[in-house]
Amino acid sequence: MNKRLGDSFHFERAGLLLKNRAVLAPLTHNMSGAGGDPGQAELDWLARCARGGFGLLIAAATQVRPGGRCWAGQPALMTDAQQQAFTALADSARQAGALAVVQLHHGGMRALPELNDGAPVGPCALALDGRYPLGVKGLSEEEILTLIDAFVIAAERAHGAGLHGVELHAAHHFLLCNFLNPLHNRRTDRWGGSLANRARILVEIVRGIRARLPRGFLVGVRLSPESYAHIQGIELAHQLAVARLLAEEGIDYLHFSMGDSFKAVAGDPDGGALLEAVRVGLAGQVPLMVAGKISDADSAERALAGGADLVAVGTAALGNPDWMERVSRGLPLHAAPFTAAHLTEVGFTPSALDYLAGMGVLAPRDAA
Repeated sequence: MNKRLGDSFHFERAGLLLKNRAVLAPLTHNMSGAGGDPGQAELDWLARCARGGFGLLIAAATQVRPGGRCWAGQPALMTDAQQQAFTALADSARQAGALAVVQLHHGGMRALPELNDGAPVGPCALALDGRYPLGVKGLSEEEILTLIDAFVIAAERAHGAGLHGVELHAAHHFLLCNFLNPLHNRRTDRWGGSLANRARILVEIVRGIRARLPRGFLVGVRLSPESYAHIQGIELAHQLAVARLLAEEGIDYLHFSMGDSFKAVAGDPDGGALLEAVRVGLAGQVPLMVAGKISDADSAERALAGGADLVAVGTAALGNPDWMERVSRGLPLHAAPFTAAHLTEVGFTPSALDYLAGMGVLAPRDAA
C-alpha cells in the first residue's frame, strides 16, 4: 500500500487513530523552570504545533527522577504541579484533533553534574576523566528497580494528565541507551551481558506501564540505530534485535532517531540504505517512526515510501509550527537556519534562543 503524509494512521493495539502521519519530534528548547515545571511559553508553542496540523505531538525529553537532568530548562513529570501543567498539552492536542505523548527521559551518563547532585549514573562505574569530571557512578540493583518504577510512575502521571501515551527515550547515549550499549554496560548480573539482559531495564519499564495503565495508552520507544559522533558500541543488528524484543512486549511504535533518514548503513561496502535495512529488520512487527532530515513534503513522502509508517519533523518544525498545514496546502516553509526574530515570533524565549544558537539553528548573524 502506498502511504501518503496526509493519510490517517491507526494504532491498532491501542485503538487510537491519527489524522495524518506527521509527528512533531521531541525537541529540546530550554523553556522549563529550574525545577522542571513546564513553562507557559513551552506549552503555548506546543499548542501552536497542535493547531498547525501535526497528527501526533511528542513533548521534549522529560525528567522522571532527580539526578538525570541534561539541560537547565528541561521539563519534568515528577510532581502534581508538573502533571497539572501537562494537562494543557493534552487539552491543546484534543482541541486540534491530535494526539499527544510525552518522552520520558533520564540522562544517565550524559546527565550534567552542575545540574544534578553529584556524578552521573550508568550501568557501570567509570573513573573520572575529561568527559566525566566526577566519574560515573554504577547503579545498584535497588537503584535500577527504583529507576524502573520512576519511569512507570511518570507514565501514570502522563495518563493522569490526559495525555495519550509516553515515549521511552532509549537513544542518544542517555540512561536506557547506556544499558543497551555493551561498551558501557559491562555488568555480569541480570542487567548486563546478553542482549536480553542489557534490554531488561527497558522491557521491565514497558511491562510496568502495561500492568498499571489501560491498553489504549500508547507506549513508544526511541532508539539510535547506529553509533554516532564520539559514541561507539551501538550496532544496527543489535538495535533491531532490541526492537523485535520490544515488539513482542506490545509497544505501539518504534521511533528510530536516524540522524539522516536517507543515509547508507554505516560501514556497508554496498551502500545499502539504512531505512531499508530497518524496514526489513522489523518485518512489519511494529509501526516504524523515523526522524532525521525530514524537512519538507518531499522528504516526508520519501521516508514513507522507503518503509516508515510515521515521520517525525524536528528542526523544520522549530521555525514552522504550522508545518503540516503549510505542506498540505503547498505553502512555502521557513528554511533553517532561522532568524532570532522569526523564532521569537513563533514563541521561543531568550533562554530557548540561547540554547538553539548552540545547536546551529539560528542564522549566523543572530548566533554570533
